[in-house]
Amino acid sequence: MAGKSDHPVLAALSLTFSVGWSWAAYAFLVGWFCRTKTLSALLASAGLATGVTVYYVFKALSPAVLPGATDVTVVSISPGILFWSVAALVLGAPMGLAGHFARRPDLLALPFQLTVPAIAFYEATMRFEVETDPGDAVGLVTWTVVRIASVAVALGLVGRAGWSLLRPSGGSSRA
Repeated sequence: MAGKSDHPVLAALSLTFSVGWSWAAYAFLVGWFCRTKTLSALLASAGLATGVTVYYVFKALSPAVLPGATDVTVVSISPGILFWSVAALVLGAPMGLAGHFARRPDLLALPFQLTVPAIAFYEATMRFEVETDPGDAVGLVTWTVVRIASVAVALGLVGRAGWSLLRPSGGSSRA
């Protein structure tokens, strides 16, 4: 609904939260908070599939119609629900597992921790290059901020991992 507003902040929020990386981040966080691998995979997939269904139901019930849309019916959005629900079930499990494995206390967690920033950077770059018109200030700023933020998060994670290699372990070093 925020995307149907003319306010630039709401339009930026709509862009940010309706793209794939934000859904991937949700599945990742579900996996991060689950205690078992099985639960991480199942709940991430189920949560994404539920989110997709709710998203399309609200989209169908929304009284405002997007510019250019003529006859938006439940029948016309049901292929979207089906496609994205299957994608949620298939892709939710690996993202949930990535979140679960990112909690590891060792350096092997780093590739899993970098998953969401990498997805965000790649998707924002593709959307910046392909979908954003030169006159679309909201799109240009949004995708630029997402790219800068994802690089900053990735550098922070790598720096933290490097720092953990340099500092002594948590055990006592007294003789």
